[in-house]
Amino acid sequence: MTDDISLEIETADPPETNLVVAFPGPGMGAISANQYLIEQLGLEETGHVRAEGLAAVTPFADGRPYHHTRLFTSESLECTLLTSELPIPTHLTEPFGRILLEWVEDNGVDEVTVLTTMPTLASDDLFYVASEDYYDRRLADRSESLSLSPLTGGFFTGVNASLTSRAIDTDLRVGVLATAVERPHVLDGDAALRLVEGLQEIYEFDVDTDELRQFADRTRDHYRELVEQVEAQTRAQQRPAVEDRGFM
Repeated sequence: MTDDISLEIETADPPETNLVVAFPGPGMGAISANQYLIEQLGLEETGHVRAEGLAAVTPFADGRPYHHTRLFTSESLECTLLTSELPIPTHLTEPFGRILLEWVEDNGVDEVTVLTTMPTLASDDLFYVASEDYYDRRLADRSESLSLSPLTGGFFTGVNASLTSRAIDTDLRVGVLATAVERPHVLDGDAALRLVEGLQEIYEFDVDTDELRQFADRTRDHYRELVEQVEAQTRAQQRPAVEDRGFM
């Protein structure tokens, strides 16, 4: 397997001991959840990641470019949020995850919460996969209030797999929060809302979710209207043609 990649992680200050990570995924729910928390909590960018050996991606907003992978925190928060808009090819996720884990361990991070979305989930609840110590510390007393259920079977791939596998044989606490995502939705606000509410419960964030709830309503209505339009066009195309026999 090719291992010709490198990561340069630059930070003004060491990360907090708790790290919340979000990578690109269906519906962009994880990234949207992190971004909402960054804005609502007024977090400051404290670092970024440069990647060599991967396809160049430079996102921008309001005419300004920014790093694809950034770290955010504040003095009043016990977490550092890492949010990444960098797509990582499957064959390079192992070295990417390994380098990231080396940085995690070198900087005293002892807990990682991974946000993800899964189109295969049929329920709108939150689900988890967690090491025993993460479950005892973060989830045991909150499973009912979160409507939280364990994922019954399956496997992770990519960076999520690298992070969760490290918790099996080390002291690193890792928990994955997963929720369903609607397949047609490029942006799934409902998925982001569920993840934010889960993090809010776990880490006791003081966040007003009204704006995110309104965004979820707008995106849900938008995609519903698109589906209705497509269905209407399909029905029109399938309608049998009326033969004109010239009768008066």
